[in-house]
Amino acid sequence: METRLIDLHNDVITEVSSKRFLNYINRAKSAGVEVILVSVWTTKMQQPMQEIKKYRQLIDTVNAKNKTKLLLHIEDAWFINEHNIEQLLEYKPFSIGLTWNEDNSLAGGAQSDGGLTQLGKTIAERLLANGIVIDLAHLNRQSFSQVAKLTTAQGKKLFCSHTCFDDVNPNPRNLDRNQVQAIVDSGGVIGLTLVAGFLGNKRATIHDVYAHIMYFIENFGEDNIAIGTDFFGTVDLPRRLVKYGDFRRFKRFLVKQDFSNAVIDKIFYQNANKFLSSYIQV
Repeated sequence: METRLIDLHNDVITEVSSKRFLNYINRAKSAGVEVILVSVWTTKMQQPMQEIKKYRQLIDTVNAKNKTKLLLHIEDAWFINEHNIEQLLEYKPFSIGLTWNEDNSLAGGAQSDGGLTQLGKTIAERLLANGIVIDLAHLNRQSFSQVAKLTTAQGKKLFCSHTCFDDVNPNPRNLDRNQVQAIVDSGGVIGLTLVAGFLGNKRATIHDVYAHIMYFIENFGEDNIAIGTDFFGTVDLPRRLVKYGDFRRFKRFLVKQDFSNAVIDKIFYQNANKFLSSYIQV
């Protein structure tokens, strides 16, 4: 059963050697993966700008070979300020998450109480003005609302690369109903993640993934949900859905649940493609 996929969040680039990374992308292409947002998680990096430059070059090498298209995502912008933002823009990230789970100089993370700072507002406005997508994943409720307001004020769609839904499984990293509605109303997209603890518990299965998909479709329709696996960003993945090749099996499972091929293609590919195409040529 043919499957095509866009993954809105994968941490592989910082977790394996360059050689293994290239082999991984080859296998991803064989599994039907068309686009991956590869995430550079900076929270524990001493020299994030140098690392980002290195990964930008590696991404360019892959993209020059017409393999799976890779887009650079930066996860946790703690190091960005008014003096170095121009350097960062030279590396052409597609998207940036202002924080990870804790507070930083820009915003409050999912496990903290802080809001968007004045510096965070300045940086967010600069990023948006330069066509950089701000990822709402990892922000707490207050920072989410503040960044969403800045984003929509510029006529931009909202984006959350990897999360699940609080109504199905309460978790500080999951989106509540109002947050989901804000993204849908903007015409944006949400990447459903495969982190077991966000789906339900560490023994999550494809049935838990299905439960989150059904919740979304029943309450918000089928046009704004996509996939953001968080592969290599977690070791806790649903049984039998731990690599790209497993999405063929998951597609067969969804067909058995009376999902049409058209709806599956929206979730796996079309919804993300529509969002990405509003910024770049995919």
